[in-house]
Amino acid sequence: MKRELEQALEQARQEQARETAQIVEQIKALPRDEDGVFDLSSVEEGQEVKRVLYPVYAAYETECNKKEGYPDILAQMRVMDARLQEHYDMREAAVYMDMALGTLTYIDQQIYEYYRELMDLYKKNVRRFIREFYGESGPVAGEEPEGQARVMFREGVRRACREHILLEDKYGIYCQGASSPEHV
Repeated sequence: MKRELEQALEQARQEQARETAQIVEQIKALPRDEDGVFDLSSVEEGQEVKRVLYPVYAAYETECNKKEGYPDILAQMRVMDARLQEHYDMREAAVYMDMALGTLTYIDQQIYEYYRELMDLYKKNVRRFIREFYGESGPVAGEEPEGQARVMFREGVRRACREHILLEDKYGIYCQGASSPEHV
């Protein structure tokens, strides 16, 4: 499923979102848990799939479905955020922020309330990640990354700064040493 989603996301990036309709129908048919979030427990690489699934869903809703799925996307993001806040874990936080940032890329800014809410969820988690895993002093010069989660976080901050979601003057120090996306 991950390969199909990555192909659909690439099509969406090339503004060929109509070609994603079949995969989005599969996404919408996924079972949901008691809170209405897609249940990916039966999907191999569920966490990795999640990072691509929601951006594909958002791209389709923006380009082909008149944004009708935005309430569903944001409802799921709220639930996933609440779960993350209860048990804040570096890996889970990095995956959530990567997924949220990828999804935010495809949410139409003209539908402000959805775009803004997702941006606020993303920023809140960036601030908490920094507080929890870097401390008040920020990154230490020469500090080695602590694995894939930190690399994913740094690359996400770099993307968010490039897309003017985060201020580079304030958050640029957290993306130093970020790997290219192929390494994430």
